[in-house]
Amino acid sequence: MIINTASMFTFVVEQLETRGFHALWTASPLIESVAWLALACFAFTIAWYRRNTNLYSLLGLFFLSGAAANAAPFAIVAITGNPLPFASLSVAMEAGKRAALVLVLLALSEGTIKPGWRRLSWLLSAGIPPITLALVLFLPAGILPVGLYSLSILLALHGITAAVVVFKPAKIAIQLRRLAPGLAIWALARLVCVLIPIAAGQFAQLAFLTAWAAPSASIADLILGLSVFIAAMMELAKPGIEETAIDDYAASVAMSAKRFIPAEFLAHLQKKEVADLQLGDHVKKDMTIFFSDIRAFTELSESLTPEESFAFINSYLSRVVPVVTEYGGFVDKYMGDGIMALFAAEMGADNAVECAVEMQKKMVIYNGHRAKMNYRPISMGIGIHTGTLMLGVVGVLDRMEGTVISDAVNLSSRLQSIAKAFNIPLVISERTFISLSDPGKYKYRFIGKVRVKGKDAPVSVFEIFDGLPEDEFESKMRSNTFFEQGMMSYYQKDFSNGIFYFKRALEDVPYDGASRFYLETCLRKAMGPRPA
Repeated sequence: MIINTASMFTFVVEQLETRGFHALWTASPLIESVAWLALACFAFTIAWYRRNTNLYSLLGLFFLSGAAANAAPFAIVAITGNPLPFASLSVAMEAGKRAALVLVLLALSEGTIKPGWRRLSWLLSAGIPPITLALVLFLPAGILPVGLYSLSILLALHGITAAVVVFKPAKIAIQLRRLAPGLAIWALARLVCVLIPIAAGQFAQLAFLTAWAAPSASIADLILGLSVFIAAMMELAKPGIEETAIDDYAASVAMSAKRFIPAEFLAHLQKKEVADLQLGDHVKKDMTIFFSDIRAFTELSESLTPEESFAFINSYLSRVVPVVTEYGGFVDKYMGDGIMALFAAEMGADNAVECAVEMQKKMVIYNGHRAKMNYRPISMGIGIHTGTLMLGVVGVLDRMEGTVISDAVNLSSRLQSIAKAFNIPLVISERTFISLSDPGKYKYRFIGKVRVKGKDAPVSVFEIFDGLPEDEFESKMRSNTFFEQGMMSYYQKDFSNGIFYFKRALEDVPYDGASRFYLETCLRKAMGPRPA
């Protein structure tokens, strides 16, 4: 109770007896207690049915404490006719009821309050009954000390949940959102219960309001109980354990399938779930195709155990695959140490090239970590082409797979092979180059033309310098003038000058496979056919 219990009981009993409502005085709290007891049974039933022993068991405890707090004092009055010896017990039981309520609120708001605050709240809840009892027993009797203490406890308990409702509305558990209106009305009504006796004690003209304190408390508790009852009914309406388990299993299977079939693949085929895919589903798209792999992986893997090989590949992929996602692409296939990624037509060329540049920067950082562990550095080759492809489902009815079919895919794979052969990290096709929104933002060089099977015209190929380590970037820029002069001489069939310029280019970048390839070609052509 909030005010001096003995005084309040005496006052209310006198008022009721004066007005001839003694029978109602005795029966009303018992009826309310029966209602609380019924709600307690209902909460424990839900706890058993839903196997949610935390939340609904606490609800049952709250309802039981409410029934005891309502029935016990009035039963004692009805039996003994003397409430004074039991005032302390009444206050402690009411405090226990509030402590049970705050435990319910904490369970509802789980995940929205920091663990430290939650532990403090649990300690506060456990300490409310003994602290209240001690105050009633040892402090001087009167409205003010107990009333102010009870008011502070009330505001503290409700504030634990109110703060969550105000400051973290997006993270509140669904049950707490359902209970929030009832909790607000309950807190307001309980506040009125506290303020009415205090105001009546300070202002004589408000003494008539004191009779409304107890009914106000009963109404508040009734509203709170009704709110919890509605929330419990909504919880009970959810699927049962078996149905939930089946739904969870189905969701788990769907999530597992999506780990093998990219969500973007489904989106391009206009499917929501993997189960919706049918053999032969396909769509024609303009996309940018991205191929990459690790240089000299076969040689590297020979020094590793199978476990170490898988650990190395997964470590490498964990660094490069997120970059693909970051730039709007998705990995269509893993091919050992290589990946094939796709980028949608809109800004696809820009995104793919930016992705490749960022990957090379990641490799510089990764090699720094490998050097600290005394591991050899790794490098990668990337080929990018933009074109039309067919994206669809192939296989047989009991074993299907998503795939991409197109000459554009073959060309992209071939560009990646050229990057490896020329010992350069990033090669793009002419189609990708002209699809860039601003090709001038990159440093690049023309490295030749590639003939594609089934195509009459050869495809021009470019190397992008961006993303190289700083020293390699500067070396490539210094040698680029000589390389370009050498390429002009080569296509003009001036092989002697070509030899001169490619040699000069190799002086700056001795490991440049493109310069070495064209130097050897010029030397061979300059010598001419050998006599028979």
